[in-house]
Amino acid sequence: MSREIEALETLDEFEDGSYAAYLEYVDLKDKCVGEPTTLFIKDNHEFYSEWSYYANSDGLDVRTTTEETKIC
Repeated sequence: MSREIEALETLDEFEDGSYAAYLEYVDLKDKCVGEPTTLFIKDNHEFYSEWSYYANSDGLDVRTTTEETKIC
């Protein structure tokens, strides 16, 4: 017997900061024109480790930069 899982039940597994990092990452990725291939991220970015993890999971190349953080 299976039961339906409410959306909020799954969100409880994530800390608020991690979820905010994910939402910002997805928003930046959605702004990419074309198919994204690379995440350029500042080494002191607030969500450096989270975004690097998400990018690796998406198969993106991760490069540290001193310029603006972007996905292209």
